[in-house]
Amino acid sequence: MIDDEFETVFRKLFESLMNAMGQMPDGETTVQYWTNSRIGDPGMTNIPETEYEMQAEVIDLEDRVLFLVEVGNENEIIDVKVEGRTLKVFNQVDGNETIFDLDFDVDIEDSRTSWRNGILEIELKKANDQEGPSEGYLKID
Repeated sequence: MIDDEFETVFRKLFESLMNAMGQMPDGETTVQYWTNSRIGDPGMTNIPETEYEMQAEVIDLEDRVLFLVEVGNENEIIDVKVEGRTLKVFNQVDGNETIFDLDFDVDIEDSRTSWRNGILEIELKKANDQEGPSEGYLKID
């Protein structure tokens, strides 16, 4: 009896898999998603592209703030700019920009940026006074 139930479930599963991949009457092979929509279905051609948002982690280290930003591979061209109390990370290849609002002034001269394994590490030094420059681009090492 258990064998009959198992065989029935297995047969139904196998039939659904075979129906997902098969041939149409015109001989063209089709593949279906589990939602029963077919790849290449004319109704699926107008799927809007979604914007990519860079993933980031922000770590406050008292006198400085560390940003770990996932930007992708080494072929990307990235600009890192501080404008007042705003940090901008711009990808020149795909045009994506991520903006971070800062609650402190930045000492540009003591801040640094490095890039390893698709992770952009931005270390911003908190400014103690307004003597030095607080705006500009950061060079990526």
